[in-house]
Amino acid sequence: MSRKNIFLITTSVVVISAIAILGGTGFQIGDKPIAQIFNKKSACDIKPKAREFKQKPYYSGPLIDAHVHMPTPSKIVGSVAGRFGFAMPVLGGNLTIDYITCLFESEGIKKAVGFYIVPRFADGIVARAVKKYEKQHPGKIAAFFMPPPINFLNLGIDTIKDIFTKHKGLFKGVGELRGDFENAQNLESPYFEALFKMAEQNNQIVMIHPNRRQRDVVEGLLEKYPKITFLFHGGREEEWVADIFDKYDNFYYSLDANLVPLYGWNREHISDEPTKEEFLAYFRENFNARLGREVDRWKWKIEAHPERFVWGTDRWYEWHFDLEVGGLLEEFGRSFIGRLSGVAKENFAYKNAERMLGGR
Repeated sequence: MSRKNIFLITTSVVVISAIAILGGTGFQIGDKPIAQIFNKKSACDIKPKAREFKQKPYYSGPLIDAHVHMPTPSKIVGSVAGRFGFAMPVLGGNLTIDYITCLFESEGIKKAVGFYIVPRFADGIVARAVKKYEKQHPGKIAAFFMPPPINFLNLGIDTIKDIFTKHKGLFKGVGELRGDFENAQNLESPYFEALFKMAEQNNQIVMIHPNRRQRDVVEGLLEKYPKITFLFHGGREEEWVADIFDKYDNFYYSLDANLVPLYGWNREHISDEPTKEEFLAYFRENFNARLGREVDRWKWKIEAHPERFVWGTDRWYEWHFDLEVGGLLEEFGRSFIGRLSGVAKENFAYKNAERMLGGR
């Protein structure tokens, strides 16, 4: 996410109590709103999207998406953010948990790691909703408790303890914790230290997006908390994380938006995110060339450490959950995985994520 978007969500939540709740955004399958297609009694009937690029070799087995930013269950948070230009889709109404789990099923994704932002003013709503979703679709989304990347929006530590106690076992991890935003908590702050200790006590995974200057900090955390399983990811400036596998065995690395430019590919996208149409046009035009570059860049690293990398998408915006977009993300992922050798193939696709989750 861009710094502009972080500013927008900050402004949005500050005025959250003063603005009325709005409706959904009209997300559709064909000419029908999702709410008309999915209900409590309906079965998943989304057909897998046909392949477009016919890359060989091609992986056709199961997948686990280790990086999904789940839409917020709070209409207040989502609607107010939308008024200020921040794209935060809302679960319920037009974009349902039924649709998302059905979409994953159509893509061959048997489970996803889902990050739920839990800000002040909406902690009760989010926790109750996540519990409800787990009952509706048991084992499909491994829910992670994500503090907002803005200091004053964070819940108090005692409140988080109460949530973890009241909903014991509901949140399988803590994160994504952002170390790359100016207004986020410092990874060495007392606040994060308290979160790490809670995660250790609750056997929760900790997911962190560090910045390029935080290698020493990350290594310090891996040494200080050897019982915690960490999951890291980052952009091109954070690839050093994958270079310390030989020193520590308590972390995994997620390849997601490293591979597919969901958040943009030009400097203009730093402040103006691409649309679905722009992404599809760019991605289709560059699919084969990008696949070749990313295979050259990552294949040898994955095969050198076949038990440490996990696959993901880093979906966030509403159009990231579109059928056409999701189908291309799946096709690219499977085309990439197909180029891996030996045990690295299935490990990267889903087995490493299974080991990381460890039955959570």
